This record gives sequence, structure tokens and C-alpha cells, in this order.
Amino acid sequence: MSKRLRIFIILLVFAVGTFGYYFIEGTWTLLQAFYMTIITITTVGYREVKPLSPAGEVFTIFFIILGLSTAAVLATQLAGEFIEKNFKAIFGANKMRKKIKKLSNHYIICGFGDIGSSISISLKEAAIPFVVIENNTKIAEYAQLQNYLVVLGKATYDATLLEAGIKEARGIVICLGDDSLNMYVSLAAREMNPDLLIFVRGYKADGEKRMIRAGANSVIYPLKLGGQQMARLIISEYSKDHQTDHLEVTTSGIMGYSLRLYKHFKDTETTIDDIISSTDAVKALMVEKRVGMKIKDPPGETVVSRNDQILLLIHDEGEEDLQAETGVPTYHQLAWDETYSLGIPLMDAEHKQLLSLVNTFIAALHTKDEKKIIAATFDSLIAYTDEHFKNEEMFMEKYGFPALAEHKKEHQRLVREVKALNKNKDYIFSENIADFLISWLTDHIMGEDRKYADYILSKDPEAGR
Repeated sequence: MSKRLRIFIILLVFAVGTFGYYFIEGTWTLLQAFYMTIITITTVGYREVKPLSPAGEVFTIFFIILGLSTAAVLATQLAGEFIEKNFKAIFGANKMRKKIKKLSNHYIICGFGDIGSSISISLKEAAIPFVVIENNTKIAEYAQLQNYLVVLGKATYDATLLEAGIKEARGIVICLGDDSLNMYVSLAAREMNPDLLIFVRGYKADGEKRMIRAGANSVIYPLKLGGQQMARLIISEYSKDHQTDHLEVTTSGIMGYSLRLYKHFKDTETTIDDIISSTDAVKALMVEKRVGMKIKDPPGETVVSRNDQILLLIHDEGEEDLQAETGVPTYHQLAWDETYSLGIPLMDAEHKQLLSLVNTFIAALHTKDEKKIIAATFDSLIAYTDEHFKNEEMFMEKYGFPALAEHKKEHQRLVREVKALNKNKDYIFSENIADFLISWLTDHIMGEDRKYADYILSKDPEAGR
């Protein structure tokens, strides 16, 4: 029986009673007749409004039977529907649990939002078994209407993951609304099933490495993929209008490989083979000479000079895996050596501090620190370089170093070169920046600084004490 039909029957009973008393008794008002109807149906036992006529008494007898019968039928109907609904829910939940327990090599989808529902449709079409975990009751009911196996609960709870069959699952797709939640579930899932394939929906690109460390096999950025797809459409239309076929979109971080731009900063020439060996690159795709000439698929013996750029194909996992196994950083850092000493304690102390800042900055880059840490480290390096050069120039002026003007120009050039590394203020640096900074520092100390140190010590040996 529908809700509207129940309401209609109740209103009909009240109408029969009210108009029955009104017309039978004749002298009653509608309010009195309605009042009599209420106290009769509810059997509260109040006295009649007025003494009933014989016809009114007979009507009351039949009206009581009609009212109680109607109430009994409606109550029975409501109780039956309530019991049936709850029985179906309990029985349905138990039936779903039994189906999930029988699964193996299935996938678990955490979160039934836009991404989760889209994945579910594709898996269903491919006949791949899966279970949805959803915390929102209404969304979970909607998923059940699609005939999906659903566990109602929070994916961050171990009990929920176990109910979804995490230990027997082949993989899990984590697409909750926050990177921290996704990382938490990834850690828990990896702990419960070490062989599980874990796919995580990413929000912030700088969190990818942390997701991988937390156990994820792959981190997918839907917004990034959508942007690339839109760019390809634009480029396709542009190519039609301008009749060109050389435009393309380069995607980094695909199937464990990415592209890296290597710029050679050293004055000494090297070869492509040496660069591939030092960077653990798979191969060199292109060389752009500083004069503008480009060489595709350059041979290993191709000579690389200062400021030449090389596009390398890199296997992303190698460097971090090696460092994890050995505990030794794979990036280049430089320890202080006495051969760098000028014999002037004040300047040596500042050079040591400068070298320490260079090493700290390089470590921040290669350990994938937050961008704000990299920015702060680089800015500290620039600030201290300015301070050190000023102190050095004051020291040379004090002793009347004759080549002070030329040395100042050299300082200005060095500062320009370092600041040019971040000319766009984006704090994005090339992978081999360590080569430049270490060469920049040691060449200057061993070359230009050695000149003023020898001059000052020859005039005042005490400056070295």
C-alpha cells in the first residue's frame, strides 16, 4: 500500500465520522462533529458533546468498528513493511559479505566519487571482480543499485579493508579526497598484503615520491592527464590550421621513465658516453650545442663543451633504489680538502661554510624535499655568497691587492651565473647542478682566490695565523 493511499484512507475515515454525526444529529456544528469523531476513534472515553440520538448511537457502534479495523489494517501493513525492509537490509548485507568472502584476485576501489564510479563502470564491462568501499550511506546505496559489491565504512579502518577482502585482493585503487588519507590507506594496505598492486589518485605532484615510499605502485594525476589530453586536442587543431606536423606534447614520468635536461657547466670537454655513465641515463636523445646546432641520437663519442645541453632518457627508479640499498647518496657532494686552503684562516672558514651550503642545497634537491625547503636553501646560498664576496673584497682592499678591480668583476660574474639558475624564480633546477656549483666554487678558490692569498701572505705572513 502506498503512502498516498494510506493518507487518503485516514482522511476518508475522519470525513465519514465528521459528516455522519453532523447530518445524523442535526443540531451539531462541524467542530462538535469532528471532536466526537476524534474521541470515538481514539477511544479516550470523554463524554459525548450532547446526548446521542438512537440513530447516533447505532452510527457510533459501526464507526468504532470501522475506525479500529482501519487502524489495525494500517498498523499491520506498516509493521510488515518495516520488518520486511530491515530483513532485506540484514539479509542483503549478509549475502554481500558471503559474496565478498568468496572473492580472490579481485580489486578494491576506495571511494565512489567521479573517479571511483568511472573505474567501476570500466571494470564491470571488462568482467573484472571488484569491491567498492564507501563511507557515505547514500552514495553506498547508489553503488548497490548498480549491482556492485559494496562495503559501507571508512577505508582508513583496518576492519573495513579486511571486510573488503584485502588479503585475497589482487590490487587496490585509492581515490579518496585527500593525499594524506590516500597515503594512510596505502601504508595500511601494503602492510596487510605485501604483494598487492596499489594505485593511488594523486592531488599534489610533489607528493608522488612519498606515495611511492608509502607502498603505492603508481600515482595517477587525473587533472594532469586531462590537461595533456586537452593540449593534444589544441595542438591537433593548430596543426590543421597551420599545416605543421612537428608540434607534440612530451609526457614525463611514463612507465618508470622520464626526460631530463642536462647542461654541461664544466670548462673541460667531455663526451656523451661519459655523461650517460655519470648520470645512469639510458641514452642521449639530442644534443643542443651552445651555437644553436642540434644533433639527434648523438653517438657516444660526441664531444660536449661548456653550456651544451643534452636531453637524456632516465629510468626513474634506479637512483632512489640504489641509495636505499647502499645508504650512500648517489648525487655528487664535495668534502673540504686541505688543498682548497688558502692559508688564511678567516677566508678558509668562510669557504668551508660556502661549501657546506652548496652541499646542503644539493642534498635538498636530490632527496626531494618540499619546494619551500629547496627555495630557502638556495636563497641562503645566494645571501651568504654575497656576504662572503664583500668580506673578501674588504680583505683585499685592506692589503692593497692590485688586481682588486678584476677580482670584483669576477665576483659579479659568478653571482650572475648562480642567480641565472633561478632566473624565473620557480626554484626548478637541472639535475646536474651539483657539477656547476662545485666547479664554480673550487675553480674560483683554486684559481682567482689563490692569487690574492699568495700576494697577501707575501706582504704579511701574519695574515695566515
